[in-house]
Amino acid sequence: MIKKTLISFAFIFTATVFFAKDRPVVTEINAYPGKGTVINISWKIPVNPDKEIDSFSVYRSSSPIGTYYDLSKAKLIGTVDSVTSGFTDNVKNYNDYYYAVVAVIENQPYDIILPSINSTVNGVHLKLPEKGENITKSPSAKERLIGVDELREIPLPYLNMADYTRKKPLPLSMQVKNAAKSLTGGQKKKESKQLDIYVFEEDLISPDGGDDYLLFDILKNTFIQKKYSDAAVQLESLLGTNCSLSVQRRAIFYLGESQYYYQDYAQAVRTFLRIYEIYPSLTKKWIDSSLDFLYQEN
Repeated sequence: MIKKTLISFAFIFTATVFFAKDRPVVTEINAYPGKGTVINISWKIPVNPDKEIDSFSVYRSSSPIGTYYDLSKAKLIGTVDSVTSGFTDNVKNYNDYYYAVVAVIENQPYDIILPSINSTVNGVHLKLPEKGENITKSPSAKERLIGVDELREIPLPYLNMADYTRKKPLPLSMQVKNAAKSLTGGQKKKESKQLDIYVFEEDLISPDGGDDYLLFDILKNTFIQKKYSDAAVQLESLLGTNCSLSVQRRAIFYLGESQYYYQDYAQAVRTFLRIYEIYPSLTKKWIDSSLDFLYQEN
């Protein structure tokens, strides 16, 4: 009986995915809580749909959105262009929420609802603040430096810098040097020591699945094992996939850290510059430190 049920489910899921193929329907929708009052929604944009998409509409509901009728009762919370694969929702309570994303074609919604494909089937809610924590005063999830003692109490422990043989870095172009100097003030320091490891709060605890888990798995098996060269290779591979925007940004930062720790400081500067506008104060410190080591080598 169980076997028949599983086969039926697999058939229905396969048929649903096949139905979505070549149609203006997003796939692989995912909703997960961010920091504070934020819930992030991501999806995969359809490839070569049979109709031209003008934009995507994002809907929110307090109950699952499984039919057109459910969609008609849901709240339209935002519209993004046809090349955007994510949306950030701000909510005011800890209720469970469900989301759906539909394409807009010639000012009309393509209101086909496929549960787990373009609508979420599991409710998502904000992270509950820890005891004694005031959520309005919580540090930003974008830039939070985790202390040594705190890391020893959670899955990603504090990492001490391994004594690697210095690699000769590739030379930085004058354009990259000038860009980095403009961000750091261009000042040289006589003595430098490597920065302590930085881990984003989202990656301290194993997530349930999705792109966040893929990133967590790379960090667990390479990064925290001080296998920084292996970490860089796997992070580059992850960045070559259609992962969510938030995972892309964190993966780029970890890639820069990995290059920094195996002492390819020139490449680390280039990598950190890619996300300077996202994490300005954080990347400035790492660019500054990388340049200090480059100055000492010259």
